[in-house]
Amino acid sequence: MMSNADHVVIMTQEHPCLCRQRETLHHRDFPEVQGEGDSLEDAAVQLAGLLERTLDSAPSDWRREGLERAIEDVRAFANRDHG
Repeated sequence: MMSNADHVVIMTQEHPCLCRQRETLHHRDFPEVQGEGDSLEDAAVQLAGLLERTLDSAPSDWRREGLERAIEDVRAFANRDHG
């Protein structure tokens, strides 16, 4: 399975009460599932974990395969150089 880190969407959120930014990510195929963290890597780890937890409740093999692809994409995103 080929992963594609470009399927991960970055959304930076300003938190005025906290005086800092939080990174929020989602996969383009599952925009309703979002990972948040202090860094892109933290957000990616959280997003991958959330997607992994949904695997057991996937209603079909087709949906499970889509989730597995999304998890691989998020892992590829987390492992690439953001510098």
